[in-house]
Amino acid sequence: MIEIKLNKELDKEIYLDFVDLKFGGADFGEKIRKDHPDITKENYSEYIDEYYKTKKGEIESSGEDLKKEIDSKQKLFFASIKNVFGFDFSDIENIGYLSIFDCNPRWPENKTFQIFYKRSLVNRVEVVFHELAHFAFFEYFDKNFQTVAPNYSKNNGPLWELSEIFNVILLNLPEFIEVTGREEELFYPALTEKLKLAQEEWVKRIDLKDFIKKVLEMLDKQNI
Repeated sequence: MIEIKLNKELDKEIYLDFVDLKFGGADFGEKIRKDHPDITKENYSEYIDEYYKTKKGEIESSGEDLKKEIDSKQKLFFASIKNVFGFDFSDIENIGYLSIFDCNPRWPENKTFQIFYKRSLVNRVEVVFHELAHFAFFEYFDKNFQTVAPNYSKNNGPLWELSEIFNVILLNLPEFIEVTGREEELFYPALTEKLKLAQEEWVKRIDLKDFIKKVLEMLDKQNI
């Protein structure tokens, strides 16, 4: 189940959280300033209020187009997720909030995320299914690695790295490209070499649990 909504107040929080953030080789502040050169820490609240007022129709239209597209594709996506992870993820509520910032964060703890409303339709669709793939991966990890799961953060460190790497591998399988309509690319340049190592392990895997265990051990050693 996927809902698309607006949340102006969340964008105000995101601005403060991301305007100075550089992470994984990505500069989120630069991305914000590129689209909003006049926003500052002094005027951000009023700026966002005014932006939502003047661009209301454009933002809502972006959400309507996106909802139609994901509604037509989510059945195949959830079936493919079940084939990979072995459980039905379709009855879990996931909420995507359109955003005026191209940061696209996600919160696994409550299955919510953001989508930059000005991305092309195919790229907005990719963000939605990219984030849902993250949530399904974390659900699988929590269920199958219960003894070690509390030791890992989903927002940084080895498990976060693995989630980003695995998304590239997963979403480039033919059944997922059919859903997203495009090849998946690695967003964080700092993970490029780690992705290559994981892809080598993917070819040799016995099963998904074995793959996750081996790659996580590799990432653990590199993060010491």
